[in-house]
Amino acid sequence: MFRTIKLKLPYDRTLLETAKQFKEATQIVLDYGFENKTFNKNRLNKGTYRMVRGKIPTLPSALVQTARDTASEALKATKLEKKIKRKSLTIRYDNRTFKFYPNSHTVSLTTVHGRLIYPVAHSPLIDRYRGEYTNAQLVVDERSKRIFIMVQVKIPDKEVMKKKKVKVLGIDRGIKNITVLSNNMYFNSKHLREVKGRYQFLRKKLQHLGTRSAHRKLRKLSGRERRFVRDANHVISKKIVSLPYDAFALEALNPARMKQNGQSKKFRKMLGSWSPAELQKFIEYKAEDVGKIVVYINPKYTSQKCSRCGYIDKDNRYGSVFKCKNCGFELNADLNASRNIEVLGTSEYFRLLSASQSLRFDETPLTSGAGDQ
Repeated sequence: MFRTIKLKLPYDRTLLETAKQFKEATQIVLDYGFENKTFNKNRLNKGTYRMVRGKIPTLPSALVQTARDTASEALKATKLEKKIKRKSLTIRYDNRTFKFYPNSHTVSLTTVHGRLIYPVAHSPLIDRYRGEYTNAQLVVDERSKRIFIMVQVKIPDKEVMKKKKVKVLGIDRGIKNITVLSNNMYFNSKHLREVKGRYQFLRKKLQHLGTRSAHRKLRKLSGRERRFVRDANHVISKKIVSLPYDAFALEALNPARMKQNGQSKKFRKMLGSWSPAELQKFIEYKAEDVGKIVVYINPKYTSQKCSRCGYIDKDNRYGSVFKCKNCGFELNADLNASRNIEVLGTSEYFRLLSASQSLRFDETPLTSGAGDQ
């Protein structure tokens, strides 16, 4: 499995100039690929290599190649449907152009002035994640005058212990309740809505002003809001993974449709950038770190099925209340769904166990459509 270590570098003119030249090289390839309707790396290389080397002679050849690869992937992602204007100052490094030395807290990077060694700030993740340092991405923030490098490290996958008895926690994700767990724990979005409501009010006020300083403030506000949401997802995922369970069951949902299902436009706007996909990713990697597993189940009927008698009817659920038309069992709708997810997750765990000699975290999740939120 792979982990990313974020490390701070000194704000250096050489790195800044290298990032600017890398950006220029990438833009040349992006423009060529869009005009010639291709994202094929060989064609891009043939059409742009001499051009880039002629216009930016100080950019090392290896970085010209990674600029081409970066542009190729961006063109492929947009399917050549729109012209891309590169704004960020980032550099992609591979094993030819960088080397990380964890013991001395230094990194060797290819720059426009040759190969240079830079000190990096200490991080506890350096000692926590030791393995093969495969690649890195350098990020330059000119406004704050900060430079970071994201080092990717490959570490051995952790095997999950085979158990005849396993404790599975069902996790239902939603909008009003961010998560509801089958052990009766709730993580609701009240605080999230309050904070994002304040950000929304400030954003509207600044947009109305329309001044240059207001636009600068809007950019800062956007970064703060995103960090707040990311922190909320980190806190929730950490609490979930720390619970005494061997596996965590999630619905294989389309996160984009979660925000579209049954919620008013005003409510969706208030939540805005909250990301259930990010929460899922955090649960996955935190579970991996402690030797636990995440399983995915088909979300069909999880919200309509009675967790007591198994009766399925779309009229069982009315808003946030679940009342079974067959046995009269009444419960919070999200809690009822999480209990159904737990049962299905337990079955999926043992299905995976019997299908492979050893359970690993790189198992492909069960694929299905969006659930009936």
